Amino acid sequence: MKKVAITGIIGSGKSTAAGLFKNLGIPVYVADEDAKDLMQNDINVIYKLTNYFGDIAYKNGKLNKTYISDRIFNNPFDLKFVNSLVHPIVNERFENWFKAQQAGYIIYESALVFENESEDIFDEIICIKTPIDMIHQRISIRENYSYERTNKIIENQISQDEKCKKSTHCILNDSIENLNRNIIDIHNKLS
Repeated sequence: MKKVAITGIIGSGKSTAAGLFKNLGIPVYVADEDAKDLMQNDINVIYKLTNYFGDIAYKNGKLNKTYISDRIFNNPFDLKFVNSLVHPIVNERFENWFKAQQAGYIIYESALVFENESEDIFDEIICIKTPIDMIHQRISIRENYSYERTNKIIENQISQDEKCKKSTHCILNDSIENLNRNIIDIHNKLS
């Protein structure tokens, strides 16, 4: 069974692409959702985040996402701390999930495949590349982030061009039709 990663910067359409694979019957593991779950529900992770960031890391028992994201996207040490805490656990959970699957290939969706240096565990990597103006529009609507905040997040990720160079496939996501056509093509090659 092949391991295929989908990656791309914030707002590129990774989740949409993963959803299209899911519609084709392919098992999909969403690493970013698992990371959020850990930060919200794992007692050990909560303890370490609170110890590092202070009580402000959680408000009314919920992860203070705005505060944490402001910290990690403005301080590389904070980003490194969170990634080193969360991603080894996510990788372990992924491996356990993977062993339980029965398919010709699976999809692993994550924005940080290259940033976390986990590209070597995948047989193929698909990068979703999207025009920057479309990304800003999506993030403004979806997250209500300012142009500056979205840029700050983008600056903390490897560029789309670099991710595409390191990937097996690079899909330009400028329309759902183009995205779908390319995913069906890749699916047919992997099946």
